Amino acid sequence: MLQKKSLLGLLFVLLVTAVACQPQTVEVEVTRVVTETEQVEVTRVVTETIEVEGEMVEVTRVVEVPVEVPAEAEMEPVTLKIMNWSQEQADFYDQVAVEFQKEYPNITIEWDTLEQGQYRETLPLMFQSGDSPDIFFWLGADRVLTMAELLDQNWIAPMDTNVLPDDFYDRWPDGSFLEGINVVNSLPYSFPFNDNVVWGPGYMYTNKDVFRAAGLDPDTPPATWSELRTVCETIVANTDAYCLSVPLGNDLQRTWYPLAGMNFTDSFFDYQQGRFDIDDERQMETFSYLQGFFNDELVVPGNNDKNFARQAMANGQAAIYFGGAWMPGVFAGYEVPDLDLGVFAPPVPDDGRSGSLRQSFSENKYYISAQSDHRTEATQFLEWMTRPDGFFATEYLAQGFGTLPFSDMEKYVADEGMLQVIDVAKTNGLRVAYPEPVVACPDAASSSAMKNANNLTKNWEFVAMSEALLNGEDFSGTAAEIAAAKNEEFLNTLTEEAAAGLNIGVECFAFPEWEDITQPYDSALYDTHQMPAADGEG
Repeated sequence: MLQKKSLLGLLFVLLVTAVACQPQTVEVEVTRVVTETEQVEVTRVVTETIEVEGEMVEVTRVVEVPVEVPAEAEMEPVTLKIMNWSQEQADFYDQVAVEFQKEYPNITIEWDTLEQGQYRETLPLMFQSGDSPDIFFWLGADRVLTMAELLDQNWIAPMDTNVLPDDFYDRWPDGSFLEGINVVNSLPYSFPFNDNVVWGPGYMYTNKDVFRAAGLDPDTPPATWSELRTVCETIVANTDAYCLSVPLGNDLQRTWYPLAGMNFTDSFFDYQQGRFDIDDERQMETFSYLQGFFNDELVVPGNNDKNFARQAMANGQAAIYFGGAWMPGVFAGYEVPDLDLGVFAPPVPDDGRSGSLRQSFSENKYYISAQSDHRTEATQFLEWMTRPDGFFATEYLAQGFGTLPFSDMEKYVADEGMLQVIDVAKTNGLRVAYPEPVVACPDAASSSAMKNANNLTKNWEFVAMSEALLNGEDFSGTAAEIAAAKNEEFLNTLTEEAAAGLNIGVECFAFPEWEDITQPYDSALYDTHQMPAADGEG
């Protein structure tokens, strides 16, 4: 990293009263940017007292003294390859590459943005062939433990702290960097990219024109499950549109999370009891409620993905789409300039809200590849990218792509839809802090129990629920089968890991004292769960 030698730039003469024949010197110093070594002339002003014909006389003169100092070195050109998904942001990433190179002219950014499914298939193959990008975007099976998953696969390297400014960590709220989540041995491997209060699933987006066509007030959304059902019946009876646009397969999560989160939890794991919970009666209640919309033809028909479902709502084929905080930017990219978009909180069960969406340390998404030869330059880009008032942050917010914890959202967000998202999240408290097992038990970061259970069948709950929704089948038996298999694998793995030396157990994942899921977990209660790491650290 270039270092500056700060020297005085003002030349002056220091007059000294003669007390002895000893020279007094002052260096005239210059400011340079240096990296290697070269010889330069440094100007010195020398005042001496000498004897001339028996008298002491002051003499001042200027001399040039050769001194070895570091010198500028030519910077090698570097190309950084960066990969992620979110194709709707591709033009923005091209702008980012141009702006970054203005400050770092020797670094060229090649940004490759793929469709998410293609991305998840392509990136592992690139690592296998040794041709991975320098920086990549990833979310693990357990999003909180993405770093641990990637370390286990030998995919990632830490950021180069030698090029990070002293105030780097101050860009985020306190507690954003935690050992085992985005830090290992005090070295940062990632950082929270999106905030965990606003960012995430859980919003109800509406096409207000469809509401008007049905004779409904577009600014008075359904607030309860019964009201949503009534609204949907009214829309289908009085317009040519369907009510809900619901993507299936793994994309079913867009609709599932807000409905299940208001009733119990948006997780398929119960952090009160420490078990996989798709068979819980509250989860089954949510499924039955959603299935009623399919059975009564209130949903856009077909086995649709998220892209089709989103556009169906934007084009007026449906009135409601449940999606994440990023959707205002997605809708803005569609060729529907007259879309009158509504953004609201999801409806709650008729007897009141009894759950919350999970606010967790799940937004650590950008990583440096362990295969990269340019870790320093990659770190320089990530530092540049996360400057609170820099180009990336201000334009990312201004263009409505999402929310950032390292910048002022209210200051830079310009999109009305995104401002509504921020307001809905903060006003309704959709997300609350769930307990984090890795904080209670450091060895949870090394545990494969959650991962092994979730890997039994990819996206098992969402795929099985989608089939039942399409076919009008009872889901209770399948739910019981999934929960039993996952819990068996989970407990067996914990037992094996404990026998192998990990300080781990189901008590690291069960927090029965967290009685009200609508309220955040009190961090003071972690003391009842603390278990030191197996090596005695933590």
